[in-house]
Amino acid sequence: MVDASINLAVSPEDVAAVRELMAAYGQYLQANPHGARICLEDYEQELAGLPAPYLALLLARADGAPAGCAALKAVRRPARASERACEMKRLWVGLEFRGLGLGRRLVEEAIAWAKQQQYDALYLDTVPAAFPEASRLYQALGFVEIERYNDNLVKNVAFFRLKLS
Repeated sequence: MVDASINLAVSPEDVAAVRELMAAYGQYLQANPHGARICLEDYEQELAGLPAPYLALLLARADGAPAGCAALKAVRRPARASERACEMKRLWVGLEFRGLGLGRRLVEEAIAWAKQQQYDALYLDTVPAAFPEASRLYQALGFVEIERYNDNLVKNVAFFRLKLS
């Protein structure tokens, strides 16, 4: 049995672990024929600047080892102008840690964090062909596919929203 935990990444060591996981995420996207160039403009700068531009970084550990991450940031233009919304980005579970339920737990923790911060909705975008398991997970957790809400112009992107309040 694996001892798994998910916490906010606040210490320099935790942020460094998230940086490494996000680097692996970027490498996966670049190697995946369906995921190339998804949100990876200025990615090296983004990684160097962590925890900015995110409001929160979540770090999953399995038996103490960094295993997965997710990041949350404010939505500039939510689908509903009156709502206070945030967006989940960079959901990633290392390949050697798949099958432990960490992806679901990271999304559930992101939802809990957003509710605790009193957001009205949680948004995300994904490429189902690159991440079919994640797309099924989002729908299973109540996310609903919506129209484009951001400037992501990559083909075959699906946009999702979860009402929190």
